[in-house]
Amino acid sequence: MRTQAPSDATEPPVRAWWNSRFVVPGLMLLSTIPFWFVHTPPLIDFLAHIGRYHVQLHLAESPALQQNWDFHWQLVGNLGVELLVAPLAPMLGLERAAWLIALALSLLMISAIGRISRALHGELTPFAVVAAWFAMSYPFQLGFVNYWLGCALAFHVFASWVETAGKKDSVMMRAALFAAAACLVWLAHAYGWVVLVVLVGAFELCRSWNRAPAAWPSMVLVILRRTWPVMIPAGLMIIWRQGNGAASTDHFFDIGAKILGLVWTLRDQSIWLDTLSLLLAIGLLYFGIRSRDVRRNPALLVGAASFLVLILLMPGEMFGAVYADVRLWPVFFIIGLTAIAPTDRMQRGSAIIAGMALAVFAIRIVAMAVGFAAYDAGYAQHLQALKDVPRGASIAVLTRPPSCEQWRAPRVAHLGSLAIVRRDAFVNSQWDVSGGQQLLTPLRARGTAFNADASQYIEIVPGDCDGDLSATLAQRIAQIPRDRFDYVWLLDVDAPHLAVMPGLRRLYQDDRSALYAFNKG
Repeated sequence: MRTQAPSDATEPPVRAWWNSRFVVPGLMLLSTIPFWFVHTPPLIDFLAHIGRYHVQLHLAESPALQQNWDFHWQLVGNLGVELLVAPLAPMLGLERAAWLIALALSLLMISAIGRISRALHGELTPFAVVAAWFAMSYPFQLGFVNYWLGCALAFHVFASWVETAGKKDSVMMRAALFAAAACLVWLAHAYGWVVLVVLVGAFELCRSWNRAPAAWPSMVLVILRRTWPVMIPAGLMIIWRQGNGAASTDHFFDIGAKILGLVWTLRDQSIWLDTLSLLLAIGLLYFGIRSRDVRRNPALLVGAASFLVLILLMPGEMFGAVYADVRLWPVFFIIGLTAIAPTDRMQRGSAIIAGMALAVFAIRIVAMAVGFAAYDAGYAQHLQALKDVPRGASIAVLTRPPSCEQWRAPRVAHLGSLAIVRRDAFVNSQWDVSGGQQLLTPLRARGTAFNADASQYIEIVPGDCDGDLSATLAQRIAQIPRDRFDYVWLLDVDAPHLAVMPGLRRLYQDDRSALYAFNKG
């Protein structure tokens, strides 16, 4: 079960076009196309993060923000984009900096997949090209940007670990560099650090594996001696969790949710394209595990198996983070597919797989680009509602719940947070999570049921999602404390067909949104 060192990796065939040095840069360039046509990246939670970044950057200078929000820096394993925005926003502007960071995440992920494949196989395999489909998978589309950044950094650090394994450089210098890199990954997102620990542990286990039971104690000591640098952030984790009180951990062994998370792994614009892509990836993974015409890297297989066990055992909500388990599905597929490499016996089959992988990737990017452009056009239209809203206003955002979403979601649940950026406003769709997950605290509506997420969702029976929402909205609006809010902003509703709302004055309306002011006279 010995894992090959980079120096003795099999030389790739020169004629393998998919191993060209241009393939990974080409995939990276293609992955940026959906962002060419948008001003605001339509990544669901990222819109709320952009509002938080605005408070982070401008709270000290804005009295309007100070009456609505509180922001305190603290050491948490969830700071990736917050730290990147701090230097970039003053140079580019916040919204352009956020756009650039979102675009860069797929570049980091795809380049990391290429590095891991070359480090452990000596080539970019056709299966690694398939793994690139998951570089913009559902956790990315959900806007889990710190998590995705942490995973991408973890993959790059792991690739460096493999590339330097067994080299005769300074042991202490290497340990210091990887300890610093592991801390950086943890700062980006604690789950990214977990991914790094699993991969490094699997690699060192396979390097040191000895079947003789008598050798196991010494083998364990060797593994611990090699891997201790990446374990340094465990101390940061203990400090973080002890200093921030309890955070919710729930939904243990919810097999239905885990299966749904698997089905949603590539969820984006088209249920048919996304489901067929996932089934094809599962089929290729199964083929790679069973076929005699491929070689399999033991370290990556052990890593993929470890992620599968974590998905099955982890709760759905952990330390206040939702989808804690199923957000690992793309990591499982990336590592599992990258573990597989063709032998010389399947040259023709390799070319077919590589060509198919590139074609599917390109089709998915085109579909994503069309969908992103449509989202952005809708955002631009809805945000026209803010043109007459004064700075420091308080806006109660209401929208349909996720249970009403089709496969292609409208992605407006946190669009209201851009009112923070453009009007220093207060909105009720930011998070107020215990346990140190968040640096931002909503203040304006504290003590009411409209201070934070998920108060923006109206309660609708799933079968009534497409019916007339006038009565439901009127009932929900009546519950809004008018001493705390100035406006009501309805998103993802059939606005032209809504009945007149009592006590409200309509200021703006388009086909899917409407803004009202409370009559307080």
